[in-house]
Amino acid sequence: MGIVGIKAYAGETNLPPLLPQVRLVINLLYVNLAAAFFLQIKNLDPEQLTRRVPWLLLAGVGALLCGMPPVFSGDLMEYLIRGRMLGVYHLSPYQHVPREFPNDLLYPYSIWLDNPDSYGPLWVWMETLPVLIFPDSISGMIWLQKLLLLGVISAGVYFFARILNVFKWKNEAKLLALFAYNPLLWVTALVDGRNDTMMLALTLASFYFLIKKRFSASFVFWTLAFLVKYTVVIILPFFIIFAVREEAKRLGKFPVLFILKQCALNIGLTVAMFWPLWGGWGTFLALTKASSWFYTNTIPYAVQQALLLVGIKLSSEVLKYGFLAAYGVFYAWALWAAARETGFEPRRIARFFSLVYLFFYLTITIPFGFHYLLWALPWLVLARWPQEDVLITLYAFAGLFSYFKRINYLLILAAMLYFGFLFLRRSRAK
Repeated sequence: MGIVGIKAYAGETNLPPLLPQVRLVINLLYVNLAAAFFLQIKNLDPEQLTRRVPWLLLAGVGALLCGMPPVFSGDLMEYLIRGRMLGVYHLSPYQHVPREFPNDLLYPYSIWLDNPDSYGPLWVWMETLPVLIFPDSISGMIWLQKLLLLGVISAGVYFFARILNVFKWKNEAKLLALFAYNPLLWVTALVDGRNDTMMLALTLASFYFLIKKRFSASFVFWTLAFLVKYTVVIILPFFIIFAVREEAKRLGKFPVLFILKQCALNIGLTVAMFWPLWGGWGTFLALTKASSWFYTNTIPYAVQQALLLVGIKLSSEVLKYGFLAAYGVFYAWALWAAARETGFEPRRIARFFSLVYLFFYLTITIPFGFHYLLWALPWLVLARWPQEDVLITLYAFAGLFSYFKRINYLLILAAMLYFGFLFLRRSRAK
């Protein structure tokens, strides 16, 4: 709440904050938060997470955060004005854009005036609900949208805990805290109100049912995650590989009927969700527009600048498609390695997912926001990489500090710090 106070005191209106004094306060708060998070994980009492009081306090803090206006991004307002197209004007946000509604009370807050909705239909319905309940109250719409996301966070933490319970690792409490208490998760969902949280919670539910070998439920939850945000598609082939292999073992033959059943069920669900909103292939116009972008906060741009320093000049197009080709090679290897797995070792699966997302970040040339880092967060925790508390803290706060600096350079710095830390630990061990 101190962020809101300093913004009001300084008269700051920009998202993200631009005034030096506001940024200084936020940075000091983040430094304190990073230290507190790291020390909390290092000194965690496992019994703490078995009692109700800490979780109730956490929920109470979340409810307070729901009342905050967005601080680092205006995406929440973009969601809501598109929800108003459906809820107030009864028009599909895939076929209309905010510029068509200059008299709407949220029009002054919209930046992407000529972009139709770029998310899946499940999110369209979700962003419409606050509009229906609070059609004339901006504060009410913001509060309810965030409150819904608080419920989504709770579901995500619940399924994450269930996943850990299946794995039965000794330091389960530490891993749960690394995810459930993570400031990246809380800022993304309850300060800025990003929809990545909903995609992630549904993906965790899908993964839980996958490892429980309840494949129909797993693919339904994956489809629901896809119908929020399409980027979850990059882990679908791994779900298919593991599910088909397990069914083949169970049946003693290739599971053709199983595959047909899953296709019919989930394609049918997708069609049913899109049907009332469908605007032809223009439904995906916002995504196709992004294919030509080459933003300055991406890893390919950082590489371009590094090459220029040594006298090598490569065009944006060459770098963009070069990174995509490299990712294609890596992705093919990852699928091949997953297909060769003979068992169902949870850490290996989580490592596949975390690497697939991390390498995907390397190829992004569209606006790269810290909320994208949420996609890999649970998999990084479950992957059990060395010095995981250091890794997760650096990862989370490289993202959070990027509200005022380019995320690409902060991620490169975080990677250097992490590997430097590992090197020093190994040197001391010798």
